[in-house]
Amino acid sequence: MNDPFVKSQWQILCEDLKRCANAIAVCEEDAAEYARQSEAFANQPQPERYPDLLKKTAEAAELAVQWQQRRGDEVPNREDTVHAHEEEMIDEASDESFPASDPPSFSHAHA
Repeated sequence: MNDPFVKSQWQILCEDLKRCANAIAVCEEDAAEYARQSEAFANQPQPERYPDLLKKTAEAAELAVQWQQRRGDEVPNREDTVHAHEEEMIDEASDESFPASDPPSFSHAHA
């Protein structure tokens, strides 16, 4: 069976995995290894049915998680860095919305 939906989703999955490999890589060595792995994944026979596509999607996700875990091992205090960045973003958004958070002015002069 040659399902056009499964075919298009397979192509999207393979391209997304390649982009993920490039984004997660910390150094050139990792980038080359992840590119090789994502290319090997894309060169597999295309799934013919939707349940097979779902299994391949899970495999791609597992591969990306492995890359991400390896990246986390190489980047010291990564969670602390992410948390600090999130705090900064929250503070900035709060500062930018400050005038909107002020209560409306009240005056006894209106009729």
